[in-house]
Amino acid sequence: MILNCIFLALSASIDALSIGITYGIKKTKIPLKCNIIIFLILLCLTSISILIGHYISIIFSAKVSTFIGSFLLIVLGIYNIYKVQNNISTNFDSDNSNYIDEKEAFILGIAVAIDASCVSLSSGMIGLGSFILPVFMAIFHTFFVNCGNLISNIFFKRFKISTKNLSLISGIILILIGIFRIC
Repeated sequence: MILNCIFLALSASIDALSIGITYGIKKTKIPLKCNIIIFLILLCLTSISILIGHYISIIFSAKVSTFIGSFLLIVLGIYNIYKVQNNISTNFDSDNSNYIDEKEAFILGIAVAIDASCVSLSSGMIGLGSFILPVFMAIFHTFFVNCGNLISNIFFKRFKISTKNLSLISGIILILIGIFRIC
């Protein structure tokens, strides 16, 4: 169960990694209080999503809940691949100051929490969600958004891995988890 939560949180956090890498390349700074805002938004929204998923699973049979939750994971994976194919950008530094303020952090937190909440809702419906998944989601998202500078300067220049490929891998992982849960 913990391993499934880690894989789900990691796959849902890949978009945050690509945002962090973009910020790292642009040398955009995110202060501590903005990191706390992002963390708390993710923690709250993913927790609420898991609870809603649990309630949906009570209303429907276990098979129907598992199917709906797995289907949502597959759709989210397809959407992640679609975003990569159509070059949909995610820049939340609206004033181009290379500094994320509280307002931009709130918007960034909501944006990265949307994917995480969809995964959490699905997880709650198929019985994978617990109190640990929102914690992993919040930690991984916040970490990935912030480690972009380090990753962009060390890893990506050295190994030439594109953020598009990471987003594709994220989509594929979500699709596979959804398929395996249906089977």
